[in-house]
Order: sequence, then C-alpha cells, then structure tokens
Amino acid sequence: MTMKFDGKRLLMLGSNAGSLNIIRYAKLQGCYTIVADNLPEEKSIAKAEADECFLISTDDVERLVELVKEKKIDAVMSGISEFNILKAMEVSEKSGLRYYCNREQWDKIAAKDRFRQLCLRHGVPCPQTYFVGAKTQRIEWDTLRYPLVVKPVDGSASVGVHICLNEEDLRVGITNAIAASEKGSIIIEEYVQGNEFTAHYTISGGNASLSCVDNRYPVAVHGGSVTTIPAARIYPSIYTEQYMNSVNPAMIRLCESLNLEYGVVFVQGIYNPNSDQFWIFEGGLRSAAELPSRFLNIVNGVDYLQASVDYALVGKTSFIHQKEDPYLGGKCCGIVSLVGRGGKVGRIIGLEEAVCSTPSVVEYESRYPVGSVVPDTNTLRQLMIRFVMICTTREQMVNDVRYLQGNIQVLDENGDDMLVHLEPNRILESCS
Repeated sequence: MTMKFDGKRLLMLGSNAGSLNIIRYAKLQGCYTIVADNLPEEKSIAKAEADECFLISTDDVERLVELVKEKKIDAVMSGISEFNILKAMEVSEKSGLRYYCNREQWDKIAAKDRFRQLCLRHGVPCPQTYFVGAKTQRIEWDTLRYPLVVKPVDGSASVGVHICLNEEDLRVGITNAIAASEKGSIIIEEYVQGNEFTAHYTISGGNASLSCVDNRYPVAVHGGSVTTIPAARIYPSIYTEQYMNSVNPAMIRLCESLNLEYGVVFVQGIYNPNSDQFWIFEGGLRSAAELPSRFLNIVNGVDYLQASVDYALVGKTSFIHQKEDPYLGGKCCGIVSLVGRGGKVGRIIGLEEAVCSTPSVVEYESRYPVGSVVPDTNTLRQLMIRFVMICTTREQMVNDVRYLQGNIQVLDENGDDMLVHLEPNRILESCS
C-alpha cells in the first residue's frame, strides 16, 4: 500500500508535544523521521519514537545543514518552540528546502509593534498604543493614562510583561521589559480589562478560516492579583458568536494578507462583556503552546498540525476549510493544566489511575518528572501536567476537572503539595 510520504525524510528539531504529534503522523504516512536536539535519548519524547536521532544542538545551524545534506532530508520542522521554529526556518533556507514562512512574514505577527500596525491596517480592534521603541527618553509622560501595560516587543510566555498603576511602576516595568527584549525595544499600551482568549486560524491554499476560540481561566501561583497562568482553556468560547460577528472578518483579511500558501496564526485578546468590546493585543505565526489541534482533529476532522507536515513534505495540503467549526459541533473541549509552585518534584501520585478513570482525557503530558525542578515564575513554565479533554457539555468538563484535581497529587522533596488548583465551577462562567 502506497502512503503519501513514502520515500520522504523529515528532520525534527527539538522535543515537545507538538514535535511528538508531528512525528507520529509523519511515520503513520510512511515518512522516515529524524530528531536532533541536545537531549539524550532517554529524556527526549520525540527521539523515543523517531527512526533515527542525533545529539546536535538546535542552535548549531551549520551542523544541521550538513545533516540535511548527509541524510538527504526533504523537510525540516519543529513543534511549538519559537526558538526551534526559527532555527528550522534558517536551516531550511540554507538547505534550499520549503518552509511555511520566511522571517519577514514571521516578524509581521511575532513582533508586537509590527503586529499592531498590521491590525490597525486591517481594522482589527487593538488597545491604544502610547509608545513603541528603545529610546525611552521619547516617552511623553504627561500623556500617559494609567493603568498601562509594558512588555518587550519580541517577548513570549508572559516574560517581561508588567501592569503599571503609576509612573513608579512603569519605570520599573520599562527596565525589566527592556532586559527581557533581545532588541531592547518595548511597547507601552492601554491596559484593557475583561476576559482573555486565544483564537487560532488556519491558512491553506492562501485562504484563512477560524479554527477555534477559547475562554482562558487563570490562577495566581504566588497569591494576590497576578493571575497570569492559564489553568484551563475551554472551547468553544462562551462569546464565540460575538467574536465571529465583530472581529473575525478583519482577522481573516489580516491572515490572508500574509500571502502564505499554508500557515497557522494565533492571536490573543481580551473581551469586555459589559461594553461588548474586543481588543487583540498580540499573536504568533505558529500554533500557541496549548496546541488545540489535538482535539480539533477528533471533533472537526481537520488538523492544522497534520496539514503543516503535508505542506512541508509534499508542498500542498488537503485541508478542508468547510470542516472548520469553532462551535465544535456542540461539544466542550479543554486544555486543562495542573499548575505548580516552584520546587523539586518528589512524588507524582495517582496520575495514570486518574487518567484511566476519565474517558474525556484523550491525551496528556507530564512536563516535570520526579527529580526535576519547577521554576518559581509567573509564566507558562508553571504548567506541570496538561490534559487534552473532550466532553459533551461544559458541566461534564467541570466534573471531570474536579475529579482529576481531587485524585492527583504532586509533592515536593519535603512532601509538601506543589499544586495550585482552579475552582472548577469557574468554567461555567465567561469571566476569567
């Protein structure tokens, strides 16, 4: 039986959930898979399932280019890591291989200042921008209206982002945001309040369609009001209809303006139900880290991650835009995480048993095994265990999340509880 990738060879850079799903799909379709990163085989989930692997840093572009030539590679890919995506782009360009985007297209979305310009050009609603740049002496302090948000133009995972209530906060935030920026450049914008969400778009054949929109339910790791860690992303969003009516047409124009044959765009925004107003504040030319393709494939029968492999290896996809359904056929899906405090993992209790007893969990990943160290931050690095869930109703999602939280323990080396739990009933609400 002939398969679509017979005779093809794929080089995967790095090892994460996205990498693993790509490798599994490529192998299923007859592709020979190779993984390169700086992890030993026993610590790399991608290497464990690949046909061949190499201990080469993804930062060693020249050696990777040599490997492409040696192994007669047809395509170079990565999962969801921005660093590895850019390295795969560089290796592909130097090797004369197809890649879904170039650096100019990437920066239009990834660079917060350029993305803001693109949004304004296509009518996508955004927070008011007060300052963009590196020379902060140009800031017109008297024109600022607090609260404000300051962040690096090239940051990710909430690193370097600060909410500022006054000038003193802002001056400290500027220093930290500049330190977190490779370019030394920041953006200061209006702080808009409401419920955060993420929307994913799939581009295939140059056309874009909305794949999904979520509600984000964050928790605070250190107490207080710093709720930056999304313990759950639940789909479809309670305000999907409002989003499709007021934002989606402009976002479709924006995505199609990138002139891509294939691509995935995610955008993050805030919705205020009191004023019925949306704001989009940043995005990426890739899947977001929660990787909703893992349930979209099951529920809607279309998978943007699989389409990315098709495009990389054969130059076209069979992605069917008409199958896209951001309402998910009435089902409730979730990317639900157990959030951890900083410390060294001593024991993980009940994980496998709880998953086996919860049929709605279709996939899960444990990111910090026993003996590993969880950092102490207010970023996505606190996500310890992540579940991909498909439920018939939002009420079932509440009950299943409550069950998982009640039957899984993560203890540090002193036997203390490391987990910060989401109140499951919040999933029934639109407020994050």
